[in-house]
Amino acid sequence: MKTRLLFLIFPLGCVAVFPNFGMIPGFYRQPSQPPPPIPQPQSHSFIDQIKQYNNVEDSLDAGMAQNYLSNAPYMEQETEDCTALPNRTNSMPHVFQCDLDEDDNSLFIIHNAAVTNYTGDTRYPVDFTSPIRIFLDVTSRVNRRFDNLGVDVSLYKRSTGWFGCGWLFIPSFTLLNNGDVCEENQSCPLGRGRQVLELPLDPQKLFTRFFRMFHNDMQAYQLVLRVRDNSRPFNDLFCATIQTRISFDY
Repeated sequence: MKTRLLFLIFPLGCVAVFPNFGMIPGFYRQPSQPPPPIPQPQSHSFIDQIKQYNNVEDSLDAGMAQNYLSNAPYMEQETEDCTALPNRTNSMPHVFQCDLDEDDNSLFIIHNAAVTNYTGDTRYPVDFTSPIRIFLDVTSRVNRRFDNLGVDVSLYKRSTGWFGCGWLFIPSFTLLNNGDVCEENQSCPLGRGRQVLELPLDPQKLFTRFFRMFHNDMQAYQLVLRVRDNSRPFNDLFCATIQTRISFDY
């Protein structure tokens, strides 16, 4: 095989000799496959991805929710009490105000509450296979009316196992929230004085096959409800916590 040489003359009169590799057969080979594409950064969060599906059950078929749940639940509220059904939740819901001012300076006071199904039935455990209605006996000390209310709901499950004793946070993907509480709601607006405010929620969006994966009928669940004025959505008006058993057997 003959190899042609390249002669390069540099400014100082030196001559360098290099073989002309382009003339050697087979030295440069065309790649058999194109180079892989440059990976693009992931700009969508899990919540953005799950919204592409009609409901959580569809996303389960894609294997997304299982992967998220394997990392997401965590113990947020640890307690010394290790009973599975605290605060008499074996026979009735337990409700308390989670933002009550110890100095009695709260603008809203929750006196009592009730949880029913869509028809007003108070059968216990609470039926989560259909929409539910939460009635709050509340006193407002504010000299104005609120006719544009929303509620954000955080979900917890009672834990007494190797996670520890307390309330285990369960991601609900904002599916329990109600952004328009006052739509066709006769208990609105929320004015000054004592009154009953109804908060309609639809757990069917979340509590399908997704929820049955870790449901235990003899353990309590906790719903933390943060009621807000939609005109100032980052300022909660008040917060109520409901601890209850739930059922899928009706």
